This record gives sequence, structure tokens and C-alpha cells, in this order.
Amino acid sequence: MTKHMTSKNVAIGAAIVVILLAGYFFFYPKTAATPPGAQGKINVDTVCRGALAYMTFTDAASAEVFIAECKEGKHPEVIERYKAEMNLGDGAAI
Repeated sequence: MTKHMTSKNVAIGAAIVVILLAGYFFFYPKTAATPPGAQGKINVDTVCRGALAYMTFTDAASAEVFIAECKEGKHPEVIERYKAEMNLGDGAAI
């Protein structure tokens, strides 16, 4: 084999490796940075305040009472709705 053929084979091999690596990075499905179940804890204050977006109250004082009760756990349906909307399942920590 001549030196020219060997260089050509090395160049072709290197090109194939580069194409395979590029294909891997562009077409291989990306996974989330955090595995499922590792999202951390639910911020109850944020969830309870967010519930105000789909609820109505007669005044601001009633809304504040609701938020306080929700944070105490007296309105578990708010947390359950949030977990369902975020697709967190039953194992999400509060």
C-alpha cells in the first residue's frame, strides 16, 4: 500500500467519525437535566397564591384568609390540582 492510500483511508475514517458524532449530538433525543421525581419540593405559598387566578372572592381580605388556610393544609384540593396540572403524580413532596 502506498503512503497516499493510507492517508486517504485515515481521512475517510476521521470524516466518518466526525459525521457519526455530529449525528449523535443533533439527532439523539435530549433528556431532562433532572430525573423525574427530583424536582424538589412544592412551594405551598406559591401554589396557594396561584390558585387565586382561577378563584373569585368578595374582597382582598377573603382572599388572604383563603391563602392562610391553604398554607395550613385546609384546602388540599388546591395542591392536588397543581400536582395534576404539573403532572407530578402522588409522590411530589410539599
